[in-house]
Amino acid sequence: SLEQSGGRAPVLPKRLVVDLREVKGVPEKIEGIAVSGRRTLTLVNDNDFGMTDGPDAFDDQGRLVDSGVPTTVVTVRLRTAAW
Repeated sequence: SLEQSGGRAPVLPKRLVVDLREVKGVPEKIEGIAVSGRRTLTLVNDNDFGMTDGPDAFDDQGRLVDSGVPTTVVTVRLRTAAW
C-alpha cells in the first residue's frame, strides 16, 4: 500500500500508444476508456442528459432544450499491441 511504502508510490514508465486527437470518430469529450483487447480500446462519452450551457439551454417556458448530442461508443484498434 502507499502507507507501507513510506508515502512514495512507484513511478511506472509510460509511453504514448495513440493520440486520440488524430483518430477519426473519437468524441470531443471522452468520459471513459476501457482496454478491450491487446490492441483495442473502447471509448465512451455521454450526452450530459441533453443539457447545454449558456442562454440557449432553456426555452421561453423555462424547459430544457435538448442538446441533440448523442451518447457514443467508439472502438479504436491500435497498430501494435500496447500491453
